[in-house]
Amino acid sequence: MNFSKQQLIIIFSVIGIVLFFVLVFLGVIPGLRKDNSGKGGPFDNTEKIQISFWGVDEASNIELILDAYSKINQSVNISYTQFNESNYEKSLVNSLASGQGPDILMFNNSWLPKHSDKIAFASETQINLKKIRQIFPAVVEQDCVSENKIYCLPIYIDTLAFIYNKDHFDSKGIAVLPTNWQNFQSIISRLRETDSGNKIIKAAAAIGGSNKSIDSASDLLSLIMLQSEDNPPSSPDAFNFYLQFSNPSSQYYTWNDNLRPSLDNFSQETTSAIFNYASSLKSILSKNPSLNLAVSPMLQFNEKKPINYPRYWALAVSKQSKNSKLAWDFIISASTNSTIAKTYLQTSKNPPALRSLIQEYINDPDIGIFASQALTAKNWQQKDNTAIKGIISNMIESVLNGKLSPAKSIQEAENAINQL
Repeated sequence: MNFSKQQLIIIFSVIGIVLFFVLVFLGVIPGLRKDNSGKGGPFDNTEKIQISFWGVDEASNIELILDAYSKINQSVNISYTQFNESNYEKSLVNSLASGQGPDILMFNNSWLPKHSDKIAFASETQINLKKIRQIFPAVVEQDCVSENKIYCLPIYIDTLAFIYNKDHFDSKGIAVLPTNWQNFQSIISRLRETDSGNKIIKAAAAIGGSNKSIDSASDLLSLIMLQSEDNPPSSPDAFNFYLQFSNPSSQYYTWNDNLRPSLDNFSQETTSAIFNYASSLKSILSKNPSLNLAVSPMLQFNEKKPINYPRYWALAVSKQSKNSKLAWDFIISASTNSTIAKTYLQTSKNPPALRSLIQEYINDPDIGIFASQALTAKNWQQKDNTAIKGIISNMIESVLNGKLSPAKSIQEAENAINQL
């Protein structure tokens, strides 16, 4: 078959065009093929998967985790929104109810009985209970696992500790710190200062009051009850032990609910010791940068079997998330990758959650004590942790103001908790 010159030009032009696109597709001609490496290219129109993340931690701390994860998975863009802790739970519940909640959320370590219906548990193909038991302290399984399903994972674990004013203890000649409650009782009279009317001028420690005057008072009383091997609030002996420190007729009297808030009192050096978390140190020192404070392990009834009290935020995935597998992949990386976790700890100054990092930080002068205490932390199941904090505080206050006896106050608290 003979072709004319014009026909030959058309045929070779078509062949040339087809060959050009074949070479582009095969990548022989660089720069024009779509780049699927995740690094992008001049013609890369691939959109990253958008995942939202809500929490109460400072954005600067979380951004370090996000930056580290972006190097592992470049297909995801996680945006973080910081909330004030005082209104976070309400905002979160309302947003989830309206279907506008985040994919990832910071989840309080006592929330599982109250909010488990709102979050998605991890797939066993991503992480299993055996690994949780290997890499985290026992309290993580207690707080984050239900019916062998993992609902959340921590990025740190904080615990109550004995925080004291070194100058006060030195000036009173207390060379050896108390390690148990009996030791503590023996130094109260040396630290406490009162006027002729028995009015407290300088408290030995912030203990015996309600949440009205003592930050984390309900946590402290819960711990004393757990150390007494009783379930809060059903522990009359532990409750009376706690109340003695706010009883003016007791030899161990050192506090009352009319005093200024405990953190203010301590920072202004009118209280020698408090029982609080590592997270409180930043607030205390911001009020008095020159305060010579130090941290000692939490007091115990039985030093051979120590029990400590945890408070921390874990990470969870909303049931509403359309990208729950990716969201869980981020959480697992943030909580179990020691390199990412360590980067977060160095900036946030929070105590570690991973056993490997607890071992590494156990002698750290700032957070070593809090880190080691995570290994013996114990929680108790609370149907509504916020409501129960209020109930326990009211239980204390009703005795202090003379409205109820300790026994009657415990009974009313039990009834209120059962109604939850």
